[in-house]
Amino acid sequence: MKYSYFSPGKAGKYILREMFWHNNKTHCLFCCGHPPIYAVMSVPAEKSYHFDWYWEDDNTGELVHTTHTENNDILMNPFYRETWYPKPTNGRYSIKELLKPKNNKITGTSGSTICRGDFHKCFKHAFDMDIIVNPLVMLGYAGNLGTGKLGKLLRNHDPNLVNIPIEYVVDELNKRKNIVTHKEDIRELARNLFIGLGHLPYKDPNVHYTDTEEKYVQQVTKLINEFRQFERDIITCLDYYNISYDIFNLDKDDYKQRFNLDQVFSKQEDNIQSLHDFIEPCDVIEGWIDNYIKENP
Repeated sequence: MKYSYFSPGKAGKYILREMFWHNNKTHCLFCCGHPPIYAVMSVPAEKSYHFDWYWEDDNTGELVHTTHTENNDILMNPFYRETWYPKPTNGRYSIKELLKPKNNKITGTSGSTICRGDFHKCFKHAFDMDIIVNPLVMLGYAGNLGTGKLGKLLRNHDPNLVNIPIEYVVDELNKRKNIVTHKEDIRELARNLFIGLGHLPYKDPNVHYTDTEEKYVQQVTKLINEFRQFERDIITCLDYYNISYDIFNLDKDDYKQRFNLDQVFSKQEDNIQSLHDFIEPCDVIEGWIDNYIKENP
C-alpha cells in the first residue's frame, strides 16, 4: 500500500519522512509554502540517500530535474529538513531559496508559480513513491498550508495551478490510502504556532502586524483558527473530487499501525523541536495559550 498525506502545517511532516526513511521507504514532498512550485523525492539506501528535485522553468515551461546522492547517514539530522538542497543560495541550503524570484539573477534559475507547462510530468514519478506529502499541489492547489487564503481556494474548488491532468491525478490518488490529519490537542497546536519552528516575527520593528504583544497574539490566534479550519477545507476538497480518505488523529492514532511501519519514532525524538525559539518566559506564553483555549473552545 502506498500513502498520501494531506495536512495543514505543524502536522508531523518532518518526523514522518524520517520514519519512512528508517523503514527503507521512499518519500515525496510537494512544496508546502509560497510558489514557485517544486517537488523533492528521496530514496534511502543503507547509509546513503538519493534525491530528485523537479520544478518548471518559468520561461520555457520545461520540466527541470536535478539529482544528488548524499553518502552520509542523515537520518534525524535537522540540517537536512524537507527543503534541503545540496548547493547553497545566499548561504542557505534550501530549494526554496534557490527558486525565489529575487534570486533569479544569482542562480540563473526561474521556477514557475502557476505551472502552465510541463511540471505535471513529474507526477508519474511521485506516484511511485511510498508516501506523497501535500498532494494538494497535484490537484492544482498551491500556497502556504493551513492559511485562510489557500483554504478559501479549496472550499471554492478554485485551483490556482493551470496545467493539471486532474482525471489522471484523481484516479491515481484513489489507488492509494489517503490520510487527512486531525489535531485534537489544540493546546499543543497553539504552543507550536506561538513559539514553534517558523513562528511569526515577534516585536520586530520592520513587521508592523506583530510589533507589539497584542498584535502578535491576535495574528497567531488568527493563524491557529485558520489551521483548524484548514482540516475541514481539505475534506471539502477531497469530497468534491470523490477521493477516498481516512482521518489520522495526530495525538492518538498509531503511526506504526496506520502506515504499516516496522519501527517508528516518538514526538519526543523529533529533534527539529530543538530549533524552537522561546520568545518570552514560559509563563507568559502559557498565559497566551490559556486565553486562546478559553476564547476559542
